[in-house]
Amino acid sequence: MITYNKTWEVMNDLEESFNRITTLDKMIDDLNDAVNCGDQDAIVDLSAAMTAFIPVYIRQYEKASQRAWNNTVTEVSEFDNPYRSKLNDVNYDDVVTYLKTDPFGNYVSTPEQKTEDTGNGINEESS
Repeated sequence: MITYNKTWEVMNDLEESFNRITTLDKMIDDLNDAVNCGDQDAIVDLSAAMTAFIPVYIRQYEKASQRAWNNTVTEVSEFDNPYRSKLNDVNYDDVVTYLKTDPFGNYVSTPEQKTEDTGNGINEESS
């Protein structure tokens, strides 16, 4: 069941995970400064740190994102989903009525035509 506290918790975890990834932005700035200054030690250290941290940060973010999705969108979809199929409530007569009265004109056929089965077929002129 979805609750405010649970939603807040999972969304806060997601934000914290994302903020870890944005920390890399500062590291990239530091790396650019080190490259511009020719500071080889800083370049090596920052490159190693970024290489080590990014997989961990991405895994944390993916986990938090999946948890947030499951505890918000998936939870809400159980009771409030406009895309959920209501086909169980539709019967054949409902379909026929819709096809005859489709307000968009997608399925409304031309006035009923006699078919060959009735003796007044569509191809009657060619007989």
